[in-house]
Amino acid sequence: MESSINGFITNLVNIAWGVALGAFMLFFIVGAFIYMSAAGNTRQMDRGKSAMMNATAGLVLVLSARVIGTTFVSAIPH
Repeated sequence: MESSINGFITNLVNIAWGVALGAFMLFFIVGAFIYMSAAGNTRQMDRGKSAMMNATAGLVLVLSARVIGTTFVSAIPH
């Protein structure tokens, strides 16, 4: 029973990691595009920087969840 729970949690964490990595790439690229196409407009530059920082913060949050999830899975006795 525990091995099926471990496998389920591991699969769930891996799927979430893949989705989060894809979302990070998309939002970071959009933020970089906004920043690079700002043409000196400080408001647009700030908007682009904010998008890139938020994407990075989200990735760090998901990475933390992955570490916690794998720690939890390894703590469950087999």
